[in-house]
Amino acid sequence: MRSLTYLNVVLSLIAVLLTAVLWTMWSNPAVDLTASARAQGLTDPGAQRAAQIDQLKSINQKVEELTRLFKSGQARVRLENAPGDDKGH
Repeated sequence: MRSLTYLNVVLSLIAVLLTAVLWTMWSNPAVDLTASARAQGLTDPGAQRAAQIDQLKSINQKVEELTRLFKSGQARVRLENAPGDDKGH
């Protein structure tokens, strides 16, 4: 019986919150999200994509360099306190 009371309270709270969300959506005029984006300087998606591609190329070069260092043996990975290693405990 106690779980039904809890369930009724939770469902009532969800209904009240949904009603509040719907009321605020309908009572306020629509927000122009594009004006906000333009104010932040996000008007040229092509330039954004080009910048992302340049960044990805840079990241790829760095990963290739790390891979080369690991393969040549100039760089190593050393684990300290590896998971499952209970020597120190």
